[in-house]
This record gives sequence, structure tokens and C-alpha cells, in this order.
Amino acid sequence: MKKLLVVVLAMAVALSFGSMAMAKDGLSVDLGFAWNFNGADMGKSIVKDGEEGAGATLLTGDAIMPENEMLALEAIPDLSSTLPGAQTVKADTNGAMSGLSTSLRVRYDFMNAFFARLGFAYDMKIMGGDSTLTLNNFDLAGIPTGSKVTQKWDYSALYIPLTVGINVPISDGKYNIYAGLGLSYFTGGWSIKVKAPGFYTGVASAANEDVEFSVSGLGFNWTVGANAQVYDNIALFIELDAQVAGGMSDVETLKSAGGINAFGTNKVVYPVNLSQQLVRFGVSYYIMAL
Repeated sequence: MKKLLVVVLAMAVALSFGSMAMAKDGLSVDLGFAWNFNGADMGKSIVKDGEEGAGATLLTGDAIMPENEMLALEAIPDLSSTLPGAQTVKADTNGAMSGLSTSLRVRYDFMNAFFARLGFAYDMKIMGGDSTLTLNNFDLAGIPTGSKVTQKWDYSALYIPLTVGINVPISDGKYNIYAGLGLSYFTGGWSIKVKAPGFYTGVASAANEDVEFSVSGLGFNWTVGANAQVYDNIALFIELDAQVAGGMSDVETLKSAGGINAFGTNKVVYPVNLSQQLVRFGVSYYIMAL
């Protein structure tokens, strides 16, 4: 992808100085939207990997159970080995987190070939990331039948990107292709709420945790896109908008005895990956032409 961006930038430089078309210099604002299919890059953890703990949970060695394990357990007709009774579970899953990224930006085009852009983008969960495991006929294990284990994931991220780049006008500026690089301030992260009945994690008290892992800092951004004028001072755009952002979260403290026993510690820390490559669609409005 980096090599592709270098090639696009080189072509843009060559075309911008060799083209007779004139870009529409001036100030514009744009509103854009993109769908994020894997919020905070947590899809693999939610669906396949889970989060390891001390192996003290009743059914698996994962403190946070992934959805594939839940579905596999549901398919077993009787989970009991030494205990009598048809112990079964019912799994309700809805996949990785996905969300909507909304951007609002100001762009300044100048010298018929260059632009600078500043704005913000906010990415938030819309669906996914929630799973429930209903435990049936577990009375002999100290868990009332029908008790539930719930895991609710969430994420959000805010980016403030500054981007500079090259614009290539086509057909007297009615169409443009552009590419740019820049720096971004980012802040955000992911969180999880877990509830489980007593004895599920090896202790009599229930597990009840709500922890958030967040980061903030400076990262890189790049974009490759195209726009087309559809009315006076109004253009539609499509672009590949990318952010490189992330880091290690602060240490968080677990509070419930069940949660501490499942993880084997009351202190947990995780990496947070807010990097993304999104296809963004939107509309631009020229508010001041030069």
C-alpha cells in the first residue's frame, strides 16, 4: 500500500504540472461517511481468540470467551462429565463490532495543484460485539439453571487529521483526483462489560466488570481520492482514507472477585489499535473561490 501511494503521488506531481486544466482554488468544507467493518481491530478477539485468563472459568480456559467457543459448546448435547444431568448452553452471538465514521473537514486548494486539509472524524460502534451464553441445568455446579454470561464490547475513536497533498484537475476542474499525507491527533479505545453468575469463574460471588482500554497520541494519515462537481460549488467525493494510530493502554483495575479469579490478577492492560483504512463517501461545498 505504501508503494501504491508513492506511485500515485508521483503521477499526481507529473500530471499537475503537465495538465492544462485549472483546479478550483479556494476554501471548501466537506462532510463524509464511512463504514468500519472491524471496530478498533477487535473482530478476531470477539469471534475467535477471546482473552486468556487464569483458566478458572467453568467451561473454558478463556476469561473472555470468543463466539466460536460459545457456538461449539451449544452444539454439545450434554456438557456434564462427572456430574449427572443434561447440562447445555444456548449461545446468542452477533459478530465483530462495526460502526460509522463521520468526518467534517475544511480544505484549502491553492496554486492550481496543491491542498491542505484539517478536520475531525469520529468513529463509533453501531452494531455487533454482544454475546450471551445461557447456562441450562447447571444447578449441581452451584449455578441456577437459566443463568447468563453476557459480554458486551464497545469502541469509539476521534481523529483530528492535518493533511497536505497534490490535486490533479481534469476537464477544467470539474473532476479532480488527489493524494495526501499528514499527521493526526487521535484518542479512543475499546471497552468490555462482563457479567457472569457465581461459581462460573470458580468463586461464589458473581463476576461484574466494566473496563475501558484507551490511548491517545499522534499518528499518521494518508488519503487517495477523487471528486466530481455536480452543481455550482457542490462536488461529490470518494476516497480511501487511512489512519495509523494506536498504543498500549494504561493499567486498569478489576473490581469483582469473579473477574479477579478469572484473570488471576486484578491488574490488566491491553494494546489498542485504532489504525484503519476506510472507503469514505461525501459531499464538498466551496464557500470561497479564489
